[in-house]
Amino acid sequence: MSTIGKPARCVVTGGAGFIGSHLVDALLADGNHVVAVDNMSTGSATNLGNARAHPNFDFVEADVADAVVMEPIVAACDRFYHLASYVGVKLAAMSSSQTILNNLRAIDTVLALVSRYKPRFLLTSTSEIYGKALDVVGGSDALAEDADRVYGATEIHRWSYAGVKAVEEFLTLAKHHEEGLDAVIVRLFNIIGPRQVGRHGPVVPRFVDQALANEPITIYGTGEQRRCFTYIDDAIDAITLLTGRDDTGGEVFNIGGCAPISMRDVAELVCEISGSTAGVTYVPYEAAYGKKFEDVQYRMPDTSKLESWTGFSIDRSMRDVLTAIIEQHPSRTIAQVRASDV
Repeated sequence: MSTIGKPARCVVTGGAGFIGSHLVDALLADGNHVVAVDNMSTGSATNLGNARAHPNFDFVEADVADAVVMEPIVAACDRFYHLASYVGVKLAAMSSSQTILNNLRAIDTVLALVSRYKPRFLLTSTSEIYGKALDVVGGSDALAEDADRVYGATEIHRWSYAGVKAVEEFLTLAKHHEEGLDAVIVRLFNIIGPRQVGRHGPVVPRFVDQALANEPITIYGTGEQRRCFTYIDDAIDAITLLTGRDDTGGEVFNIGGCAPISMRDVAELVCEISGSTAGVTYVPYEAAYGKKFEDVQYRMPDTSKLESWTGFSIDRSMRDVLTAIIEQHPSRTIAQVRASDV
């Protein structure tokens, strides 16, 4: 059931972003030709530094919702990876109607084109899809792909992102059932690693930036919120394994680590590894997100489906992941990190 090893023409939307750029690098390393499409609203040219030197790489700065630009790109590709989206809890909590509509216009354009030209299609979705299911429903320690979803009120804007991604999933699966689109959906759980920045809400890069500047790490809320983090290399390996199979059409897979850790413990571990002595400070949610905000206390994926289909499991320790991120941080050298451990 595998087509791994056969070079393909691949398109990655959001290719200048954190996850997108790592996927671009991996696809190029596997011998594929890759076209990255990004409007650079949150992406960075620096992320594509390695890719730009590769003879099989092309970059198109464009809005994915622009059908005139996208049609020849889709028509010439074998695999289409749709990563373009606004991301991060903070950006979701502050998103405008235009941001939401841009996402919906993009998926509308993309699905119309991939349904016409029939490349293998991968949609990156999110653990936000599940909302606060484990907090409210209970009865399970982990979220399987068919678990019930529970969101808060529409006046709490952070849930807009979950709603948009749910619509993207509904549309993608409808295209699969109605038009035979060879589509697979992956729900990503808290992907972290080099190139990620904290300005839109991701907690780990924000913690690392503060620790390396020897500033107090800011924790919103009590710090008891627990998440399962996933190193970028593991996420990319899972994505490429799934799209390297020819039997994943119409399927949804969780991709994530299965070792929940509290925000407080993450902050303390970052301080320990980085050698920061500034400590931790606690700030109410309202200070960062305004009065109408709701957080999730616990979220953990059930990854048994991914493991049974691919044999791939994610078992890196959080210490190893954070050490790798800190070692590769632009403001910190490996020698400095190792010296702090002496």
